[in-house]
Formats: sequence, structure tokens, C-alpha cells
Amino acid sequence: MNRTFYFKFAVLTISSLIIWTLRDFILLIICSLVISNVVCNLCNQIQISLKLPRLLSLLIVLVVISFIIFTVAILVLPPFIREFNEILIDIPNGLSRINILINSNLNKFNDLLYGKESENIIDIFNLINDVVPIPDGATIAKAIQESFINIINLAGNLGSGLIRILFVLVVSLMISIEPKAYKEGILLTIPKVYRNKFRLILDKCNIALTNWTFSMVISSLSVGLLSLIVLTILDVKYVVSNAIIAMILNVVPNIGPVISGIFPISIALLDNFWKPLAVLGSYIIIQNIESYLIMPSILKKKTNLLPGLTLISQFGFTFIFGPLGLILSLPIAVVIQVLIKEITNNKQRILSS
Repeated sequence: MNRTFYFKFAVLTISSLIIWTLRDFILLIICSLVISNVVCNLCNQIQISLKLPRLLSLLIVLVVISFIIFTVAILVLPPFIREFNEILIDIPNGLSRINILINSNLNKFNDLLYGKESENIIDIFNLINDVVPIPDGATIAKAIQESFINIINLAGNLGSGLIRILFVLVVSLMISIEPKAYKEGILLTIPKVYRNKFRLILDKCNIALTNWTFSMVISSLSVGLLSLIVLTILDVKYVVSNAIIAMILNVVPNIGPVISGIFPISIALLDNFWKPLAVLGSYIIIQNIESYLIMPSILKKKTNLLPGLTLISQFGFTFIFGPLGLILSLPIAVVIQVLIKEITNNKQRILSS
């Protein structure tokens, strides 16, 4: 091994340590870039459609977004928080019904095998509880509450959550005002030989992120609306809150739909034993409708993420960055997939030439 190898290895190691040390700050920058990408694309659409100056288009976008956030905070958020707290209280009761159902069926099976006068020889629930202690309802409720507090509370090593939010919003706004200036500033750090290539990669990343954002908005609204209709027909409690949860968690593939289904299924257990099965089947049908009917028919330019890359990015960025890394794992995965495709295409062009 020559000195060049050791030099590259040392640079890679030092760079990795720096990134690991500044991972929280880097994640906030990524969050700012994603938000500014959405704002800039909306601004460009208004500017092209209405032929308005950029600053006026940006002002319209910011006013509309602020109005939507204000409306949600005033009209939707308070009842949602109230119902969500009630859901957290009712979930352990639903899980207790599962315990009762399992024990009653085990007792019937035991009576069938050994007679009604025999003792309960088969008690799988107690056997499992001896190996892995099963928490009671209060413990489950407390664990769920703490988990969602940890997800919602993004305050970490950089200080309070308010400071983090203000930092992200200010940086996003500054980038949105002059995106080309920041883009060219980044390109100045790239050698001239690769500058045009890197500019093309940035443009492709921008298109991929735009398509992904549009697809997620359509997907989440569709899932939320379908969940609202289904839960209303099945007469499940907290219809609006469960629909909002399904809409929000749909942004996180694989994990999000599973978590969103736990809440209505647990609540449905309080009514009878057939309703949870109906809710489960309905949520499975909704996910298949969203995946195979709505998205392909509406989004012809939808960014198709590789399933393996999606799963790896979710677990990897959650491990490195925490809960916010899980939320931003897909935008990062979109950019990584574009980079992988560009590197692969470049190697193929070199080999073919």
C-alpha cells in the first residue's frame, strides 16, 4: 500500500468524525434545504403561471403557507390533541380486551381437551409472561406517551426546540429568496472540470425532490381521506384524529402505516371483536389502493425509491440522527438514489467509450 492510500483513508476517517460530531447541525441544514426546495418550486410555479416578480410570488407562497399553518393550529390542532390524549387512554383498554379474548379461548380449548372440571393446564399467556413480562395497561399507556413525546420533542444537543425551529425557518427563507446565489456559491467549491456535471446533478436532485414532495402530498391526502370514510362507515371513535394520524404517518413508508393502524384497531376492540378485523382489512385495502391505483394513475413522474434503499435509509438515519432522521430519511434517500444513478451512468459511459 502506498502513501496515497493512507492519505485517502485518513481524510475519509477525519471527514466521518467531523460529520458525526456535527450530525445534528447537518440534519438541520438538510431540513432547511428540503423546506426551501418546496417553497422555491411553489414560487416558480406561481411566477410562471401568473408572470409575477419572484419576490411577489415568494410573498404569496409564504402568506398561503402561514394561513394554512395558522388555520390548522387554531381549528384542527386543539381537538386533535384532546382526542389523541383520549386515544392513549383507551388503547390499553383495547389491549386488555385482547388479553381477555386469548384467555377465554384458551380456557375453552382446555375444557375441550381435558373436560370442564379439569384445571387450566394450558395457560400460554402465563407461560409467555414468565419468560417476557407483559406490561399492564398503565405501563403501556405511559410507554406510548413517552414515545410520542420523544418523537415530537426535537430539542437536543443544539438547545431548545424553539431555537432549532427558528434556525430552520430563517435558513429556509434566506435560501428561498436567492436560491441561485446559494447554488452558485456551492458550485464555486467544486473544481471547474466537474462544475457543469455537479450543476446537472443538483438540477436532477431538485426535480427528484419536487416529484417526491408532490407524490407524498397526494398520497397522504388520499390515505387520510380514505381512512376518514372507512372509519366513519365502521363507526370507530375518534374518526378525525385517526384519519389525521394515518395522513401524517403515511409520509414514513413501511413503518408509518403499521403504527397508524394500531390506534383505530385498539379503539375498535372496545366495541366488539369483529370491528378490529374490519379496520385491519380496510387499512390494508387503503394501502393497496394508494400504492397500485392512485399513485400510478396520478403521478406519472413519481420518484420510485428502491425498497431496499428506503428501508436502509430509514433505520440508518434514525440511528444516526434520531426521530428527525426518520422523517427526513426519504428526502435524503431520494438524493442518494440520484447520486447512485449518476455514478453508475458515468461508469457505464466510461466503459462504453
